[in-house]
Amino acid sequence: MGSAHDIMELFAERDIRQVFSAYDGWKIVPVNGTPSAGGLYRASRNKMYYDEVAFIAVSFDPVLSDDCISALNALPVSRESRTKKYLLTPRATDTSGIPPHIRVLFLTAFAFADGKLVWLTKKKHATKFVPEPVATACNH
Repeated sequence: MGSAHDIMELFAERDIRQVFSAYDGWKIVPVNGTPSAGGLYRASRNKMYYDEVAFIAVSFDPVLSDDCISALNALPVSRESRTKKYLLTPRATDTSGIPPHIRVLFLTAFAFADGKLVWLTKKKHATKFVPEPVATACNH
């Protein structure tokens, strides 16, 4: 029997496959031996004159740890391929400390509400989490 962590990884892999579709020639494999808690994946495809490579780190933390960013930065970049780095994380994650060369992708099934990780379900009787309105200077 699997754990809840395994289910979360399945949702993350589904989102990765939506962005890096096999229809477009992408092959996705997990990268083993990396210190990323949510997982690390390598997507690649062969174009006519070059290879495209994307490394995707998955994090389920509300504030990203330096380990996750360090794991992405430690991955090799080849001169023969076009390499990009991505971070897949739940919505409402604090992404302010992410370097500009790492692109952020958001999970479609998870978000943070009141500091807790919540599953964004479409079930009929599920509780909906609505973000609180932002107070502005115009409101009195």
